[in-house]
Amino acid sequence: MNVSNHWKKRLNEVPGLAAYLIPVAKKWANGIALPGRMTLGEEPRERKLCAALDRIFGGRIFYRKGNVTVVIPDELRNEETLAALAAELGIEKKPEPKETPSTATILQRLRLTHPQLGPIHQWLATAPEIERLLKKSGEHERLLLHLLEAASFLIREEKTITLSKLGSLFFNDSKRLRSGTPRKLLGGMLNHQLGAEDTPENRDIALQLFGVIDNPATTTVTLFAPLHLIRGGKPDRWIADRFNAGEPVTLNSYNLDGIEAVHLRPGCETVITSENAAPFHELVEEHPNAILIYTGGYPNAAVCRLLRLLREAGATCRHWGDTDPDGYMIAALIDRCIKTTLFRCGIENILANKTSLKPYTLTQSARGKQFLNAHPRFRFKKELELTLELGGWLEQETG
Repeated sequence: MNVSNHWKKRLNEVPGLAAYLIPVAKKWANGIALPGRMTLGEEPRERKLCAALDRIFGGRIFYRKGNVTVVIPDELRNEETLAALAAELGIEKKPEPKETPSTATILQRLRLTHPQLGPIHQWLATAPEIERLLKKSGEHERLLLHLLEAASFLIREEKTITLSKLGSLFFNDSKRLRSGTPRKLLGGMLNHQLGAEDTPENRDIALQLFGVIDNPATTTVTLFAPLHLIRGGKPDRWIADRFNAGEPVTLNSYNLDGIEAVHLRPGCETVITSENAAPFHELVEEHPNAILIYTGGYPNAAVCRLLRLLREAGATCRHWGDTDPDGYMIAALIDRCIKTTLFRCGIENILANKTSLKPYTLTQSARGKQFLNAHPRFRFKKELELTLELGGWLEQETG
């Protein structure tokens, strides 16, 4: 008699056996090794059932506190025997879990999908948070793939977009990128694309620099300029009219949406950006033959959008800001949007104001040196090195 028929015969003869054999079959089906002893259930009342259990378990049965415990014999540990028992009881063996690919394998696959994102892949390969994420679940590979697609889109398109719209495009879920791990990881990717120090603040700044906005109405740029916005092939002259009246204007992302280009007044192709508000208003009072833009510290998506439009129109930029690490990082980020040199914050200005430099704190100085060590080709390396050597920096309002 084959094994299958053997179990069929026994269960037909003593149907009550099924309840006591199901725990054994389920352990096998779940891939769990059978222990030395097993408690199978309540002590049976029928003599026929007790005798059947005694035959199956070779007499090694113990009754205690109303339960029956058995020693599993070697013949019942046989794979064929257990498979036949489970089949007769209608219990299916769970499929073997798929082998989870290694972190290195996953990262290599991601690298092949977007080979152009070199700096981002370097970060993915070294960031502890990525290793923890992938070890937690291989399913997170799909999350990283969608984030790489979103990052590639932002780098390529240079357009403003809300996190909700970005989430809908790449996750089919408008809430997916608004907060939490996905937003932090996207910010980390874009921040590493910029080559900036990896901090939570810089991740948020990186999102803004690549056009991500939380609210189009509150993402603004203030400017004082004789220029026209071109929309639908037609010039919008009101910014130039306010310039002629001596008034700066503030645009939000809605105002810049759909702008195809900007038209510059002949002879006015220079942009001057100001990191801080008071110097910006000082420039407005001077009324130079230039386009003045207030960045409000690190430039947001609206500032970057306008700077790129000005670049396409043939303008170049001069940046005026502090000469500390943040000030020069702001200048370097503006330089990514439009070709930029320094205005009133270059080496000659630092040397001319040596007696009025603000002393670096130990933390500021260490941060600046670490940044330069990590970015030996930094756009404004000589200027930052000089301030670190002098032990102080020139505040924009002083210069």
